[in-house]
Amino acid sequence: MKKIILASRGSRLSRTQTDLAAAALSEKGIECSRLIVKTRGDIDRNGDLSKIGGDGLFVREIERVVLSKDADAAVHSAKDLPYSLMDNMMIGATLPAADSSDCLVMRKDCKDIKIIGTGSARRAFSIKRLYPLCTVKNIRGNVETRLGKLLSGEYDAIVLAAAGMERLGIDLRDFYVRKFSPDEMVPSCGQGIIAIECRADDYEIIEILKTIDSENARKRLTSERCLFRMIGADCSVAAGAHAEIDGDDLTLYGMFEGKTVCLHGKFSDYEDICADAAGRLRLNS
Repeated sequence: MKKIILASRGSRLSRTQTDLAAAALSEKGIECSRLIVKTRGDIDRNGDLSKIGGDGLFVREIERVVLSKDADAAVHSAKDLPYSLMDNMMIGATLPAADSSDCLVMRKDCKDIKIIGTGSARRAFSIKRLYPLCTVKNIRGNVETRLGKLLSGEYDAIVLAAAGMERLGIDLRDFYVRKFSPDEMVPSCGQGIIAIECRADDYEIIEILKTIDSENARKRLTSERCLFRMIGADCSVAAGAHAEIDGDDLTLYGMFEGKTVCLHGKFSDYEDICADAAGRLRLNS
């Protein structure tokens, strides 16, 4: 049996996602061991993401471990990936996507929402539009930490990704949950997708990862990352990209600094559609 090393962050969600990747590879006869890497984003748990930097904040240290050959591949939340990977790195596989939606999570005993927590510029912009009378307050930490702060009364509501709560099996009996549509809050590029990154010259690993690649998730991520590259966005700005794929039909949502767009077309024309969307979003921004 072929054995490979998977690198990832150390959070429970990252470990859970690595478990999913390892299980998929195990079905193909590949045995996996794990290597935990602490990223710059893990070290600074309190800083505002828009100020401490968005270029690979949760990724670069893991990429370096793969490039140094201390690991064969890296497992990421695809939304953490910057639109430019390190030289000689590529996305070798995408696992089937989970729900891409953002959710407003509220305490059941809260009668009047005044303070909403998020660490995302994208979410903050949408919250200010949807709830203009509320104050947006920065929040960092893993899902459990954020829910703990919500229960303590520090916030009346927080915004979380549906995929993370789903994969962690979070018990939400103490909360009300409102799921946002893409028209209300355009998801982050790659939200709900697990991406496995590897060296572009490691042909053996590339062939292995191809066996677990989800075509639909890859189409989604390809479209979303294309739009992100064209608008030059990262997590430090209010930007989002979300694609819905049905065969060769593509619906593309985009958001950039206060402007939104939704275009329809064919996935085979995704580059032209992304260019059109980027042009509209960049116009007068």
